[in-house]
Amino acid sequence: MTGLITAPDISGSLDAKNIVMGVLEKGIELSNLVSVVTQCQVPELTGTIPISSAGAITEDLDELEYSDIETGGFTNVDFSLKKDRVKLAVSDEAGYKSKVGDPLTIQKTSAGSALGAILDKKIIAALQTTPQTSATAGAWSTITNNPLADLGLAASKILPYKADFVIMTPAVYAKYLANNFVKDAGQGNPAAMRGAVSKVPALDLEIFVNSQITAKSCIVGASTGVCAALGNGPVKVRNWDDGGLGAKVYQMDVFRQVKAPIFLTSGSKNMSVYQVTAVIA
Repeated sequence: MTGLITAPDISGSLDAKNIVMGVLEKGIELSNLVSVVTQCQVPELTGTIPISSAGAITEDLDELEYSDIETGGFTNVDFSLKKDRVKLAVSDEAGYKSKVGDPLTIQKTSAGSALGAILDKKIIAALQTTPQTSATAGAWSTITNNPLADLGLAASKILPYKADFVIMTPAVYAKYLANNFVKDAGQGNPAAMRGAVSKVPALDLEIFVNSQITAKSCIVGASTGVCAALGNGPVKVRNWDDGGLGAKVYQMDVFRQVKAPIFLTSGSKNMSVYQVTAVIA
């Protein structure tokens, strides 16, 4: 049975707090995309969080020239959190026996990985809600088509926010790596290719690979422009003895929600996200 620890998996550390902390730590550690979103606390599950944009700048002031107070705008984000649940069980036999090591390590990693994957799925869904978008000049698998030009155009479309990440499907990433323009950038300027496996040269976009975005597309975004907001709620932990199963059961409910867009263009699109389509044929 999935999530069931039996006698061969014996542990001396079956404390509920340790299990929960291990799962939560792995969940954040194994989420690829949590670093690109803005996080906020929503302890009562529902609430409106005001998120401010940068204040206006008064430029070229002369000596002793007075300036008006020009505050940034506020956007209210309404959260209504739902829960993701993790459930583990430890058999009575495992509780009575002991050996060196923590048999929950695999279970915690597996549960944490699942939590991380679900969070990435939520982030992708939010980023793909009304992004700015356009097609490439041509599929990257064709030698005359330049991925750096398409990504540079996308980055320019979300100014004044500085683009700092791109998310590609595995198929798109494979064509990106094989494209001659990308390879030639390294031959002509090796320094620009430093970290090229994880970053786009010259544009300094951190590359994430995720199969859940729309096929044949990629997403360019600015984390500093609040491309999406993650509302973190409470974590509810329960553990009980299940006599019928003959096991100690641990259940953890993690409340969270990802919302986007936050700041909108005049056309009601996400100011901080640009989706490039028709990337590969």
